[in-house]
Amino acid sequence: MLLFSDSMLKFNLFHVFTHTTLHSTVTVTVHCRNHFSDLSVSNTNQDDSFNLLSILNSSGLSSENAIKLKKRLKIRNPDNGPDAVVQLLRTYGFSDSQLSTLVKKRPSVLLSDAEKTLLPKLKFLQSIGVSNTDLPKIVIGNTIFLSSLEKNIIPRYHIIRSIVRDDKEVVSVFKRGTWNFYSDSMVPNIEVLRNHGVPQTSISHLVCNYSAVAFVDHSIFVEAVNSVKVLGFDPSKLNFVLALQVFVKIKKEIWESKLKIFESLGWSKGICVLAFQRYPPYILISEKKIMKTMNFLVKDMGLSPEDIARSPNILNRNLEKTIMPRCAVVNILKSRGLIKSDLLIGQKLD
Repeated sequence: MLLFSDSMLKFNLFHVFTHTTLHSTVTVTVHCRNHFSDLSVSNTNQDDSFNLLSILNSSGLSSENAIKLKKRLKIRNPDNGPDAVVQLLRTYGFSDSQLSTLVKKRPSVLLSDAEKTLLPKLKFLQSIGVSNTDLPKIVIGNTIFLSSLEKNIIPRYHIIRSIVRDDKEVVSVFKRGTWNFYSDSMVPNIEVLRNHGVPQTSISHLVCNYSAVAFVDHSIFVEAVNSVKVLGFDPSKLNFVLALQVFVKIKKEIWESKLKIFESLGWSKGICVLAFQRYPPYILISEKKIMKTMNFLVKDMGLSPEDIARSPNILNRNLEKTIMPRCAVVNILKSRGLIKSDLLIGQKLD
C-alpha cells in the first residue's frame, strides 16, 4: 500500500506521469483534503490512476455527488471501470479540461461500461460525420448522449435527419448543444411550416441555427407562425423563419416596448414593420445599443428614420469598431463625389 502526503498529492494531481508499466496490480489509497479522500483505485497502469484522480479533483463536483461517486468507484471492475472510461475518451480526443467538464456535468459517466456502452455511441457519432475535434464538444454539450443508444439517440437522430437535408446538418444541430431540448413538438412544428409553403432550405436554416425554436411547445409555435403571416412575410423567403425565431423568443409585451423605443426616435409603426420585414433580428437588439447607434446615425450622419429602416441591419453592428470608421470613409467619398448620395446606408457601409 502506498501512502501519499498532501504535498505529494498536490503535485501528482496536476501532473501527468510519464509512461510507467507495472507488472502487478497496484492499489492506491489517497488521503487528501478534497472530497475524494480514501478513494481506492485499482489498475495496472499508474498513469491512468493518477489521471483519474486529477480529473476528479479538478471537476468541481458538489460534496454530495463526490461522496456518492467515491463509494461507487470502489466497487467497480478495475478492468472496465473509471480508468477504462478515461482511456477511451482520451483516444477520442478528450483533453483533461474536457474530461473534467464532462465529469462535473455527468459524474455517472465514470460508472459506464467503456466497451459495451460508451464505445458504440462514440462510433455512431463518428459514423454520421462528427470530427475528432467536434466529438468532445458534442458529448459535453448534449448530455442526452449518456442515455440509451438504441432507444433514445438513434431514434432522435433519424427524426432530425428526416427534417434536414443531410448528416452534415444533423451534426450542426448537435454542435449547438440543443439536442437536450428535443421535444415531441418538433415534427408537428416542422409540418406546420411545410403546410405554409416554407421551402426545405429555410427549414434547414431554422433547425441548424435556431434549433430551440423548432422544439418549443406546438401552440406557441403556431401562434408565432400566425404572427409572422399577419405582418405580410412571404413563407417562400428566408426572412419568414428569421421573423419566426424572433416571435418565438420574445413576448408580446417586449415586442410592444421595442416598438415604443423606435417610435420615440422618430419611427412610425409602419416604418418599424418595414424594418422588421427587411431584417427581423433588429427587434432583439438591446435598448442601450439602439439608442446609442440611432443617435449617431441621425445626429452625426444626418440620416432620416426612413434611411435607417431601409437597412436596419446597420443597428446590429458595432458602433465604435465598424459604423463610425466606415461612416468617416463614406463622408470623404461623398465629398469627393465618388459615391452616390442615394445609396442605402447599408450599401455604403458594406
